[in-house]
Amino acid sequence: MILLARELTIVKPTFITTFIVILFMLVGGTTSVSGADQIFCVTTKIFVGDQRDPASEHQILFDQGLVYDVPVINRRFITVFDPAQKRVTLLDRDTQVQASVSTDDLIKITAQARASVKDDEQKKKLGMEAKVQTSEQRAGYSIKFANLEYHATTQKPEDPKVASDYAMFVDLASRLNLVRRLGPPPFGRMTLHQEFASRGELPLELTLTITGSKQTEQYRATHAIGDLADSEREVIQEVRGYLALYRQVDLKTFPK
Repeated sequence: MILLARELTIVKPTFITTFIVILFMLVGGTTSVSGADQIFCVTTKIFVGDQRDPASEHQILFDQGLVYDVPVINRRFITVFDPAQKRVTLLDRDTQVQASVSTDDLIKITAQARASVKDDEQKKKLGMEAKVQTSEQRAGYSIKFANLEYHATTQKPEDPKVASDYAMFVDLASRLNLVRRLGPPPFGRMTLHQEFASRGELPLELTLTITGSKQTEQYRATHAIGDLADSEREVIQEVRGYLALYRQVDLKTFPK
């Protein structure tokens, strides 16, 4: 599968809440794909506008070289990242099917998508040439392209390998979402998160503002680092059971 330039679209205001998490879980394109070493959890909550209750919440569980992306709200889909085996597996709890894709294919298709855009103006609109700036209005970083603007504050874990493992996860997640054509093109966000990875940092709070001709929408994501709780270890065991039992299907037919 090759993504052509015409298939890379700019996001418009008022899009489906299910895709909100995709807008934040993306990172730099130069992160090396290697096994996760640390055992920890990153809890991500995403809020729409001024709402107090999250529209989306995910627990990203790092354990024994694997990474489990487990939703707390809208719990249907789970993704398992296995860098050592160069494999990413999607699980659908409703239909009890799974689909896998190799990390080599994710890297190749992302490169093909980028190379397919030849027009300089289109590159700017897709965020391919966006630059990370130190925010003038508040602490942190910002990046802007087309009608999207991100602002981020960061946190630095005590162990730098936590930051590198998280960067590895988000890099693969960004490539997977591009291949599945979910959400807007990730290139500008990839540049922003590449800055985080180079500094050994994770996002603390990330705000996305989408400006339209008639309205402006804002989304905010928070990221909390913690240890794996017993309940989260039970979730991992449950997901391992799904991997053994669910029927394998092609990625093209896997539900969205």
